[in-house]
Amino acid sequence: MTTSVDVGCYVFGIVDAGTRLPTPLDIPLAKGLRLVEHESVGAVVSTPPDDRPLGKGSDLLDHDRLLSDLVASGTSVLPMRFGTVLPDDETVVSQLLVARHDELYRQLADIRGTVQYTVKARYEQEPVLREIVANNPRIAALRERGAASFDEQVQLGESVVRALADLRASDGPALLKELGDAHTRREYELAEPEEVLRASYLVPAAEADVFEQRVERAGERRAGRIRIRLVGPSPAYDFVGED
Repeated sequence: MTTSVDVGCYVFGIVDAGTRLPTPLDIPLAKGLRLVEHESVGAVVSTPPDDRPLGKGSDLLDHDRLLSDLVASGTSVLPMRFGTVLPDDETVVSQLLVARHDELYRQLADIRGTVQYTVKARYEQEPVLREIVANNPRIAALRERGAASFDEQVQLGESVVRALADLRASDGPALLKELGDAHTRREYELAEPEEVLRASYLVPAAEADVFEQRVERAGERRAGRIRIRLVGPSPAYDFVGED
């Protein structure tokens, strides 16, 4: 067990005991980075700033960067919620590593050797709008007339949103099928009409390159119509329980 400190412990995440930590050369929040261990699990902690409260945007970026560095080094990590601070190393052990040891060990086993990828797809606005107009005479007529009145503007907007939903009903499942069902996946509710898909995948690290290539090919096939953004590899934020 590590020696305790007096100014508190910022907790980044949970890893296997004995994990070798990266050297955080330019991550201010990772000052005093160390591993606090109990039996088979360990907590990656640092010394938080003592001259201000946490909560700056740069703090959140530091939190994510350190966890991403761990993933890039091949380490499986259960990310803790941003802003988790405990009084000292002994409290990390007693209230986290001891009290929740079996739970943390199981969760770590579930994501060990994997990374998360998030796929975000949305329509390219102008090309898809032209497609909708070409295939919907009513929308084309409203646009041709200029939808001068308020009621016509509302009708035009609602018609376009429905047309996008109809396109998404086929484009979304087709994209999911192309990305494959081999990996654990979570889909999320879409917030904007132009969105086609937002889903997270838990992918074995050994298959990461293959998955990236599959997403790249899917994007190439849809270039100019659907824009696909791939985020990752990252910690398994969407596949672990709340801390």
